[in-house]
Amino acid sequence: MVNSVRISLSGVSVLRSLVPIVMLCLAGFAMAAVFAAGARAADSPFTVAKLAVDVTAKDAVTAKRIGMGKAQKDAFDVVLERLVPLSDAGQLPILEQEDIEGMVSGVSVRREQMSNTRYIASLDVSFNEYAVRQLLESYGVRFSEARSPSISILPLVIEGDAVKSEGGEGWRQAWAGLDLSHSMVPATVLKPRPDLDAATVTAILNGDDGAFVSMQDDYGSAPLVLAVAKVESNTFTTRLVGVDSVGDFNLEHADMIAGGDTKAAARAAAGIAFGILENRWKTMQSGEGLPTEVRHQEAPSEDAPRTPAEVPRIVVAAVEFSGLRHWQDIRGRLMNVRGLQALEVNALSARGASVTFDYAGSLGQLQSELSQLGIVFEDRRDGTFVLRSQ
Repeated sequence: MVNSVRISLSGVSVLRSLVPIVMLCLAGFAMAAVFAAGARAADSPFTVAKLAVDVTAKDAVTAKRIGMGKAQKDAFDVVLERLVPLSDAGQLPILEQEDIEGMVSGVSVRREQMSNTRYIASLDVSFNEYAVRQLLESYGVRFSEARSPSISILPLVIEGDAVKSEGGEGWRQAWAGLDLSHSMVPATVLKPRPDLDAATVTAILNGDDGAFVSMQDDYGSAPLVLAVAKVESNTFTTRLVGVDSVGDFNLEHADMIAGGDTKAAARAAAGIAFGILENRWKTMQSGEGLPTEVRHQEAPSEDAPRTPAEVPRIVVAAVEFSGLRHWQDIRGRLMNVRGLQALEVNALSARGASVTFDYAGSLGQLQSELSQLGIVFEDRRDGTFVLRSQ
């Protein structure tokens, strides 16, 4: 140890000789603190990455200003969705653009393109953690910053006997485009091993625990989730099977493919699927019990007679909206529908939600009630229902 060394120099000389060492140590501690702070900021839930912006206006300057404002608002909605339990979403404040801008601590440009009238970019937006906390506390809104242990997600597409992570619909790209590092459930997107075959994946989808345990061993120690995509006719179906931070699960979600754009459907499906994983963690943290599994109702067979008054008691529907404020408005109107009870939000993303509710009446009656409140209720006759503003 230093104290055991005998030094014959004068006290002043010793101190002078130690100054460079002390300064070096202090610099090292300072750099360590900077790196530690950077690491905390890098995966903070108060940062939202990979926000897509595409705005056209009268000139490039206006387009960029509008695009930046939109990105900040969208990012703030995402941060609130991360921190606040779904059951408390109705208590979230509605803020003006300048209020949101006042909480922004930084905007980072991943890439951008500009023309005379158009601004296209991918942005990262960070918020002041203290300001967001103060806002939520002032409104009495419950929130939690607890993040789950990291999980692994393996996007798969089965084509005949082959297993791929990327098909024509861009399934793996859809997952890679999500902001997984800053979420409440940090996740890493994996690639399938060359020896993974369709029979193994099918066995896992059919509930073969042994096959899953073997696959888990092959892909590391982090909880593993298989995200299997299937495009059939005009429907994009996602199967989520495996273990996340909450436990075992096996979910299925189906969406219509709008305009034949399978890549857009894949991006939307990946966003909803990851929203389900985040919601499972958030629900467990809030002590509300695990959410209901998201499953669209099966369509009646062609031979089955359609009786207008013969409707299911439980209705599962997809809600389309433009942002958090729009979602709050639609949710508030749904709560005022006569005969509609036990409204549950199964999954929530920036542009859509999956809801389940009980309704004592016919579909025609429900459609009429919603219409009076300015909500379109669309029965797509394939077992799915869609709600959106008129």
